[in-house]
Amino acid sequence: MNESAYKAIVVTFGLLLLGVVALWLYSRYSEIRTEAIERKKTETADYLTSRVSAMVDPAVFGARDSIQQRRVFQSLFDSIQSRELSGLTIWDRDLRAIWSNLGEPVQRQSTENRKVREALGGELGFVIERQKPEQASESQIQERYAIYVPISDAKGDILGVVAVYQPTLPLHEEIRSEFYQAALPVGALMFIGYGMLVILLHMLMTPKSASPAAIEARPFHHGKDGSSAAPTA
Repeated sequence: MNESAYKAIVVTFGLLLLGVVALWLYSRYSEIRTEAIERKKTETADYLTSRVSAMVDPAVFGARDSIQQRRVFQSLFDSIQSRELSGLTIWDRDLRAIWSNLGEPVQRQSTENRKVREALGGELGFVIERQKPEQASESQIQERYAIYVPISDAKGDILGVVAVYQPTLPLHEEIRSEFYQAALPVGALMFIGYGMLVILLHMLMTPKSASPAAIEARPFHHGKDGSSAAPTA
């Protein structure tokens, strides 16, 4: 095998391997991200549903007493607030926002909020939002995600929707950690295989030199004058 053919094989296989690894890593990352989001949605919905059932009378969602709603939902938020749970917004069955600690206009319908409409149909919603605090620079834009949880009564009838807002950093760290654990060993194995192929091709391309035993075994040629000649290569 000549040197140009060797280089062509190595470069071609390297590019193919790089493409395969990149596609696999992207696909695996997408799977891990989807699984992490679905897991977070389920965990949040289960927790929030249990807290609402324990602390909120179903009639409060349909009440027109805004003072009572503020008192009940503020107590709910105080009981679940944490560093990873920064806000709540609550809607009734008429798409009307009835409580929020995030500046959401209350007592007003959110007819354009697709996630609220989907949650009223029984679907868990997830969306990542970016917000810029007042008097903040572009580099201080905060990112958070919201999970829209439908709230039902004992009969299964949907009373309203609660959106839970949480910072994205813990979620990103969880996804990144799982990705490294799953992907890096496989990626390293693929590149080790590529290195072994390069070495193998190099060995096949390098001509084998004659061994000393083979040289000694070659016959000597005697000239016409009786002198001895060294073995020919």
